[in-house]
Amino acid sequence: MQDAQVAETVEVVEDAASGAGFSMENLTDVNWLIDNVLPLATKVFLALVILWIGLKIARWAGNLVKKIAMRSPAVDETLGNFLGSIVRYAATAMVFVTAIGQLGVETATFVAMLGAATLAIGLALQGTLGNVAAGVMLMLFRPYKLGDYVSVAGEEGVVKDMNIFTTNLSTVDNVEVIIANGEAWGSTIQNFTSLGKRRVDVDYGIHYDDDIDKAIKIINQTAAAHPHVLTEPDAPWAKVVTLNESSVDIQSRVWCKSEHYWDVMFDLKKSIKEAFDKNGITIPYPTSIELDG
Repeated sequence: MQDAQVAETVEVVEDAASGAGFSMENLTDVNWLIDNVLPLATKVFLALVILWIGLKIARWAGNLVKKIAMRSPAVDETLGNFLGSIVRYAATAMVFVTAIGQLGVETATFVAMLGAATLAIGLALQGTLGNVAAGVMLMLFRPYKLGDYVSVAGEEGVVKDMNIFTTNLSTVDNVEVIIANGEAWGSTIQNFTSLGKRRVDVDYGIHYDDDIDKAIKIINQTAAAHPHVLTEPDAPWAKVVTLNESSVDIQSRVWCKSEHYWDVMFDLKKSIKEAFDKNGITIPYPTSIELDG
């Protein structure tokens, strides 16, 4: 009796499936899809979720490391950006390896392939990797930072940007100069900002008939009156440095903050010339002696 009921139920299901356009073969195909395609789709979905969440975490971790690093007075913006980038790139690489592992790919094999590809790319881009290595050295030893006025590879300017490949300077006449880090690291670097103070040296020529002591006094008094001239590490200083053919050259040396260097130099040239004029100190024109044949 039960067998007859089961057979009747199966017949009813087959009739219903046939009426809906399905057959037992179709139902078997659906089962195959469930057994084979669904697990793969699930893996792909989980891999995409890992990528989406992981990349957000990598970006968050990089920004967090940058913020923590910037709290230290020993870490400037340049080094903070570099440390944040390193953490972000490392976390991103881990996320990609994890996502690929979720797809069923052997991570050891993938890492080996990635290493081989990296070696091949490295051999092809030796110069670029040299710049990367030099960029790491510049970040670690920090001979200059953003905002410093420097001379690098024969170029002078303010450091506007510094990344893993290049150092970008802005010259005093607003020209952007891009220097490869390999060239920067291999050259002499002069940092005019890092020590905080600079000495301004300016030469003035006076006539041989003028009072030298009076001229030196005028130079020192005028320099001391400038608002940006410092008394430390030394007060304004002036001495005779050269006896030229038509003038006695006196050199003035004053100290100022690095950011005031150009203003102090140009202001003193003008103000000391005006002080000379008021006090009868003359600056002679160059003369030449012609001998008769």
